[in-house]
Parts: sequence; C-alpha cells; structure tokens
Amino acid sequence: MKMLKPPISRMGGKSKLRKQIIELIPKHICYVEVFFGAGWVYFGKETSNTEVINDIDSELINLFKMIKYHEEEVSRLLEYEIFSRDSFDYYLNQDSKYLTEIQRAVRFLYIIGCSFGAKGKHFGYGATRKPTQKIFNEDLKVIRDRLKNTYVENLNFKTLIEKYDREGTFFFCDPPYWKTCGYDNPFTWKNHLELKNTLLNIKGKFLLTLNDCPQIRELYKEFNILETEVMYTVSKSEKGIKKHNELIITNY
Repeated sequence: MKMLKPPISRMGGKSKLRKQIIELIPKHICYVEVFFGAGWVYFGKETSNTEVINDIDSELINLFKMIKYHEEEVSRLLEYEIFSRDSFDYYLNQDSKYLTEIQRAVRFLYIIGCSFGAKGKHFGYGATRKPTQKIFNEDLKVIRDRLKNTYVENLNFKTLIEKYDREGTFFFCDPPYWKTCGYDNPFTWKNHLELKNTLLNIKGKFLLTLNDCPQIRELYKEFNILETEVMYTVSKSEKGIKKHNELIITNY
C-alpha cells in the first residue's frame, strides 16, 4: 500500500517518525488513533480490520467527516479558490457557528493550508519561494476512500480509550508534548497523569510518542522506552532546523 499524504499539516505531526512507528505496530484487530492531528501514521500504514480516528478539535474532526461523506462538495467549493491574503483573511474572519458543516470544512482546510507553519494564525508567504496552491491540487477522493471504513470520533482521550479497549485493540497516542507551546487545546500535567493512568490498565496495547524530558521518563518508567532523534524546522531560516530527542513508549 502506498503511503498517503494527509490533506493538512499540524504542529507535532509525525511525518518524520511515521515509518519507524509503523514498523513497531504489533498485530491487532482494531487500530485507534487517539490524538489524530494530521494523521500521518494512519495515512501511512496498512488498513486494519477496524479503524478509529479521534481528536478533541471539533473543527479538525468535522473536516475529515465532511471529506468522508461529502468529498465532492468540498472539492467543488475549493476548485476555483485562489491562494491570496484577501481570501485567507476572509475565511479567518468568518464565524464558523453560522456556517454549514461543509462550509466549516472548507474554511478550516483553506486556513490551515494557507497559513504559516499550518498554525491557522497568519498568512503563509515568503520572499524566497513561489506561492503554492498545493492544497487545492490534492485529490481528496483518495483521502475519502481511505476514510470509508473508519470511525471518526470527537471524544476526550479517556472516554475514547475506555470505549474501544479490547485485547485486540492497538492505541497510537501522540498527545501534545509536555511544556511545548502552540497547541490550541492545552494539555496540562494533570492530563498527562490521567493519560498515563488510563493506559496503565488497558487490555490492549499502546504506543505513545512524547518529548524526551526527565518528567516524562519518570512518569512512564514502568513501560518500555525507546529513544529516537528527529529534525524539526521551527522557523523560516536554516538556523531554525534543530534536532530534538523524542521517546517512543510502549506496553509491549
């Protein structure tokens, strides 16, 4: 199966780690991605018997629901859209509560695709590169077909894990990293403790990715911890390219 590229990017996405993560996935019946984001691992792995994607971000989950059920209309509305600051500001200033679910999906896809660092805050331009319209050239039909037999959830992680936990379930968890800014939905130390305590007693298996720091190592000391190194770009300049140590934590 060819690895697919997600239709959006998200902070902390696993584009650089997904091959390593996929190689570590054990045999399972049900695959559950607890903190979906852009879904790099889901879009890169072979399909499982049962699959579940979940995120607490309702706008993000609405996007994937609309691609799954109404891809033709989402693609139609984006077909003649242009990459411009005016269009970006127009979408950014819309109040999503007055939009249909399809319109919300189009708005979200445009804002993320045209913003600097895919953060959805500022228009993404550059003085040394050409403008791009790549998000409008992506074939959403391929994404729709991949989502066809997948449950799409918008639950908090504890509720989701409890609902789908079985002996044959595998949970991939990529929560917001500890003491890392930029996430729209804050993930506190209390949340990290709750996640660890939830994973401690599951019947299934899990693989968790987090940043390498003493607090995280101590929190997950009873599990298997694999160290890895990833290159991340944190700014427009080459000086912003830095190596970061990350941890892959498993209960198997």
